[in-house]
Formats: sequence, C-alpha cells, structure tokens
Amino acid sequence: MNSALSQTPALAFTLVSPISSLGIPTEVNDDYTILLDNAVSGGAGTSEYLGRMLEFATLASYLAKAGDDAFTTSDGPAGSMQAYASNAGTSMTIGVALNDNLAETDFGGVPVRGVASVRMATSHPFDVVKYTELGISLAEIPAGLAVGDALMAALFRPLLDRLSSFVQDTISSWLEADVGELDGIADALADTAADVAGEIAEETTEIVVEETVVAEVSLDLAAIAPPLAALGLLIAVPLLIEMLAKDFQVHFEINNLTDHDVEWAVEYSYDGAMTAQPASPTIPKMGRAIDAWGDTTDVDVAYQADFSLTNASGFEGTGFVLRLSVPDLADEGDIAVVLSVPWASDNSIWLGAAGPGTDWQQLWNDHGGGGGPLAVNHGTRQLYVDMGLDAVSGHGDSYHCALRIRSVPPTEQGAAHA
Repeated sequence: MNSALSQTPALAFTLVSPISSLGIPTEVNDDYTILLDNAVSGGAGTSEYLGRMLEFATLASYLAKAGDDAFTTSDGPAGSMQAYASNAGTSMTIGVALNDNLAETDFGGVPVRGVASVRMATSHPFDVVKYTELGISLAEIPAGLAVGDALMAALFRPLLDRLSSFVQDTISSWLEADVGELDGIADALADTAADVAGEIAEETTEIVVEETVVAEVSLDLAAIAPPLAALGLLIAVPLLIEMLAKDFQVHFEINNLTDHDVEWAVEYSYDGAMTAQPASPTIPKMGRAIDAWGDTTDVDVAYQADFSLTNASGFEGTGFVLRLSVPDLADEGDIAVVLSVPWASDNSIWLGAAGPGTDWQQLWNDHGGGGGPLAVNHGTRQLYVDMGLDAVSGHGDSYHCALRIRSVPPTEQGAAHA
C-alpha cells in the first residue's frame, strides 16, 4: 500500500451466519410440502423429490464452468443490489442490502450493518427454494469517514462481487477437489470452502467516491465457510460420478420439520458405505428466514441432512444403521433407521425404537437382509417419522431415500403410531 493510501480508512466487514450456521435450509412452501409428502410415500415420488434437490448439483456444475460470466447484476428493491445466475430454470440469487447510514441492527443476537442473502430455486413446476441469510458485521466506522449515500452506493459492488466470487470459486474448487478415498469427500468439501474464504479475505478493494479513494474495504468470509460448505453435499453425486468413477448407490436425505434439534449418529455402516455426510451431528429445528429483497413476511425454513453411500466394489452391497435422538425429548427414546441396498437381493428400509442397550449390528442383521416395503413409519408420543425409498430393485446403481421427522399435534399425542 502506498503512503497516500496508508491513511485511508479501512472497513473490514465480516459475514456472519448465526441463524443458518448449520446448513442451507429449505423454504416450507406448498411445492416443498407436496414433494416431501410424495417422497416419504416411496416409489416414483421419492425419486422425483430427490431428483429435484439434485438439480442444484447441475446448477453448481454450470457455475463452475461459466465462471465470471455466470452472474448478471442489477439493482434490487429498497436500495439493495443483487446478482443472478440460472441454468435450465434452476437459479441462484445473491443479494446485498446495507442499513441506512451503516447503522447497526440486531441479527440473531449479532449487531450487523446489513444483510447478504443466497437464494437457490429449482425449475418449474415445483419451486424448491433453499435460502440462507448472512449478517454483514463491521466492528466500527473509522472516525472522520462520512457515511452518506455516495459511500453506501460505492460499497455495494465490492461486497456483492466478493460474495459471488466466493460462491463461484468454492464450487469450482469442490468439483476439482482431490478427495482421495471415498470417505474423504465431506472433509474435502469443507476444507476447500475454508481455503477459498481465506484466499478471498486477503484481498482489499479501494472505494472511490467522486474520483477520490475514501476507504478500503475487505470482507472476511471465514465465518460463512461452514454453512455454505453444506452446498457441497448437493454436488457430492456428480463429484462421485465425474471425479471418482465409482458406482453411485444411494442419496439419502433427512428433513427436520419439528421445533426441536435432532441429533444423528451412524451406529453401523456396511463395509465403509458412507461417502458424504454433514459435518455437524445436529439437524436444527425449523426456523425463520427474512427476505433481504424487501419482503417483510417471515418464511418458515426446514433444515436437511444429506448423505451419500457407495458400494466398495461391484460385488458388494451398501447400507447403514442410523440413530436419531431429540435431546429436548429424551424420555421419548431414540429412533433407529435401517437402509440396506444388498448386491444380490432387494433393497429394504426399516424404522423402530432404540434404547441404551440396542445392538446396532443385530438390527442390521435383522432388517438389512433385503426385501420390504417402499415406505415405512414409526411414531412416539410426540414425534412421527416416515421414510420412503424409490425402488427395491431395477434402478441399477442409483437409488433415492427420504426421511421426514414431524411433531405429533398436541391433540393426537398419546396415540401410538406403528
């Protein structure tokens, strides 16, 4: 930096994500509800739902290949700016809205100077929308810096450009990642997101107002690398197919539609089946999202946990036993989930109760042998879980499975669900 700029005020922004720190949730709209109802019913509905979710993978590949040409920028509502990219109807919009005079407002308990948003939507006729909001934090405004409309307008472009570059560069790095063994995919995706955040954070941009450099702006993205790394699990399937040349077996998704955090744990995995799984063992409870483009209506969002499984060889099956627990409802007991895709027999799924002394491998032996319905359910006094599989056979090496956890309405609590 030259001597003239050494006296230039520095605006060091940080993007924080206290609300969506554990992933990119899905808006609970009519389309999502209908698709999820079908998904847990088994058969074609399951395949259609997760096929829709994997449209985000196609978008990710497009963004990686298109580079800087992927996004177009425009003015948004209420003085905001946005960047938009689309591929075959599936879209991503990144928005930045700064507070008037960079005033501080509360954002999930964190003081921020504005909000940045990432919104992804699948194509018609069913619009599945994934949305995450990020707070733009600034420790302090340097003394003597005039915060007016000119400075506010000049700040939009570098903040928007930096965020869209982060998304593009991260996706490119994911698709080029050398993940080594199959079970290294999840770690590789998170590591590449953190690496890109570090590289971009080292850059600064001069803010010019009326031909005068009035400030330098930098944007620390380290705080948002973990939540946006969740996008990597959406592209794990093409990553497996294109980069590892392995047979993809199963894409499995858990949807938490309750007011309680849900904990998951893999208690048994057949022959190292798991190839990608969430970094966090917690699937957050349903929350709220506030649209940064002028919408004042709060939108319910639901969080997902995405997993992928691949057989270790062409003569082996794949599968696992999962434990689901709800710390807020410890007296309800845990729930066991069995998903089995054998090599020489039909697929099977199973749900049931689990306790402290559960023999998880025995559950696999009892319920993972192959053959069974396309949809199963299990209930406790306050929770209801349903699960669907698209096919028991005949899909070659590609199967989809979806699980939904719901709260039992108070008027129905106490009734047992088989």
